[in-house]
Amino acid sequence: MSSSPTLTPTDIARIALKRLAELGLPPTPDNYGRFYNAVATIKTPQDKTDVELRNAYAILFQIAEVVDEVSETADQLLLGLDLGSRHIHDSLLILRSGPAASGLEQLVNSLIGSTDQVYRTVSASQRDLQELRDAIERIQSDLDVNRQTMERDPLTGALNRQGMEQLLNREVKRSHRTATSLCLAMIDLDDFKQVNDRWGHLVGDHVLIHFVRVAKAVLRETDLLVRYGGEEFLLLLPDTDLNGAHFLIDRLRQVNLRTPFHHDDQTIEVRFSTGLAQLRPDENGHGLLVRADAAMYQAKMNGRDQVVLAN
Repeated sequence: MSSSPTLTPTDIARIALKRLAELGLPPTPDNYGRFYNAVATIKTPQDKTDVELRNAYAILFQIAEVVDEVSETADQLLLGLDLGSRHIHDSLLILRSGPAASGLEQLVNSLIGSTDQVYRTVSASQRDLQELRDAIERIQSDLDVNRQTMERDPLTGALNRQGMEQLLNREVKRSHRTATSLCLAMIDLDDFKQVNDRWGHLVGDHVLIHFVRVAKAVLRETDLLVRYGGEEFLLLLPDTDLNGAHFLIDRLRQVNLRTPFHHDDQTIEVRFSTGLAQLRPDENGHGLLVRADAAMYQAKMNGRDQVVLAN
């Protein structure tokens, strides 16, 4: 996939404003914010696969089509209501002026006809708006699928860093709100470069996939596994204190040793170093991550294949 230059915030703002103008939408803070975020998300192709980019552009185009339809339907509705209300208003003025008896029946019939036209316009617009609502719900479903795809590491199927920050902030807020424990484990596969150097990167990729499968077999449904980068992984463990997190990491180490990866009748045994931190009452997600990362680095310095608890 060919690379594209990274857009500056000014470039993104210019594209967002241009798109708003093309759709005839007012540059309100809400409209601008939505399109700015959409452009910023899409215009980073170096971080996405071809499939993810095509999905993102397709979703944005679908949204643009729905916005166009909503705008057109609203215009038609307003035009129909305006014409009908004017006719009704003129008829009422004539009635107030005391029309001749001979013209009263004709005037009433005209008034009924205008009211009926307004009713039909509203009914038709209601059906159109319901169809648009259904279309928006389908697009929302597509967006959810697309978001989940973009937040997954395409190699291992674990979450990636793109969705990690949002998940971390969510769990930190929940932990503070409910006064429950939250632990974060930073894991780095030991001497993984030797695997790539000896067997090649393709085998190294399979080793990473194997490790994620082993980890998912050990983790609970509420635990979150993130491929943080290369051979680094992050475990987010809600409702878990340091003792419980340490027990889980030890179990993962045991299962990992009992189920090594096999390639061409050879066993590739990979161990890992772990830094473990528990969220403090006055701490945010970044602070928790920094402490776990420092503890993992200390585990590396201490000789690898061990767990170090953060200060």
